[in-house]
Amino acid sequence: MADKVIEIKRQHGVATVKLMSGDTLKIPSALYLERKLHVNQPLDPEEYRLFMRQRSYPHALEAAMKYLALRERSGQEIVSRLRRSQYDETAIQKVLAALNLHELVSDKRFAEQWVHSRARKYGKNRIAQELRMKGVSGEEARAALDTVPEEEEYRRCLEQAKKLLRKFQNDPKKIAQSLSRKGYSWTMARRAAEEAAREEI
Repeated sequence: MADKVIEIKRQHGVATVKLMSGDTLKIPSALYLERKLHVNQPLDPEEYRLFMRQRSYPHALEAAMKYLALRERSGQEIVSRLRRSQYDETAIQKVLAALNLHELVSDKRFAEQWVHSRARKYGKNRIAQELRMKGVSGEEARAALDTVPEEEEYRRCLEQAKKLLRKFQNDPKKIAQSLSRKGYSWTMARRAAEEAAREEI
């Protein structure tokens, strides 16, 4: 059934098209650019939705590849990014399957790189929480975290403690609390805070 476009807004990679009937189309920018719409243009929304389903996959795959070019991503990160861009769910799952098939996305590889990068400033508890939020399984997260030896984590914790001495006026309890918020275990945080305080005396 014919309808009419009454408003078009483009923001954050999505074109939002409002129709006279009250219906709204949310269109990924790449698809919108392939078939632009104009205010006052007659439009069959179901026909346009069919066009979007038919053309979503190649555009979604290209968007995923650009996203991956910046750094490793977890599968969930890619899915979330494509959903925010309003790509069709069938196309999103097809993209994820293709990326997995060609080993272009790997939660294991992502977790290892994430741990390597974040362990310079944060403890394992915080990094584990970040990995959960990014959809990495507990098993893969633990395996990646196990690549950081406890003595290395403690050395970095102690470095952080020494940097906090002046800020917290050499107070081990406050330093330990700050380190705990950075994801170090309370036992490790307290030990590092006390050692840093002793060395300062």
